[in-house]
Amino acid sequence: MRLKMVSSGFLVVLVVFIAHAHSVKAEAALSGLRRVEVKDILVDQRNDQPVLLLQERKGGKLLPIWIGPAEARAIYMELEEAKPHRPMTHDLMRNLLRTLQAEVLRVVITEIKGGTYFAFIDMKAGGRRFSVDSRPSDAVALALRMKSPIYVKPVVMEHGFHMKREYTHPEKLGLILQKLTPSLARFFGGGEKSGLLVSDVKENAPAARAGLRRGDVIFKAEGKKIETVEIFEKVFLENPLEIEVSIRRGPGGKKWRLKLGEGK
Repeated sequence: MRLKMVSSGFLVVLVVFIAHAHSVKAEAALSGLRRVEVKDILVDQRNDQPVLLLQERKGGKLLPIWIGPAEARAIYMELEEAKPHRPMTHDLMRNLLRTLQAEVLRVVITEIKGGTYFAFIDMKAGGRRFSVDSRPSDAVALALRMKSPIYVKPVVMEHGFHMKREYTHPEKLGLILQKLTPSLARFFGGGEKSGLLVSDVKENAPAARAGLRRGDVIFKAEGKKIETVEIFEKVFLENPLEIEVSIRRGPGGKKWRLKLGEGK
């Protein structure tokens, strides 16, 4: 009887901490889910906001999700296997679940609306299976602690990108580019949708020495409009020793002109 009382109280705690509980979605509606893993926690240098980077197990597509500092710390600490002196919020949730012999079956990132991602945690406790609404950052932090799988709906994965290594410029310039999606355009380069987002810059590479940084948007190279990675690659191959690029940086969309020399 005492265990039943604790279980009931625990469900109330879950509602308070995560959100309202709802019935499990039909499996048919979740067909084609993409299994992902946490690749890294990055920092958007434009506003110092942490970015959770998820990667498909099959296909390797990357999905960036902007999250809060506290959630980023919780995820990072679990990735690094750092143990806090006292349990943090997600550690407490894990301890409660284990004490009550509850399972986190999976986490599913389901949709994006107005730049905000939504997810649910699929759980099993007391012989009953149910799901709980959650922010993706909280869901991922808990999934890592419970060793539970993380999935993304295909419609959400469309906002991701591939890091294509067949191009020459990533190795020569130390520069990883991706096409701007509408959601990414809201965060970078003043909201304009044209150009390519600089998703990574290798330390001490020519791009880094020229002043490029993650979050910049390249909209011209050698005076040509750059709409795809293929176009940038073509311009680079035509100018392998030095290429002039125009970029947008920051919420004001300030434009810069930089020259990228080929690394030796």
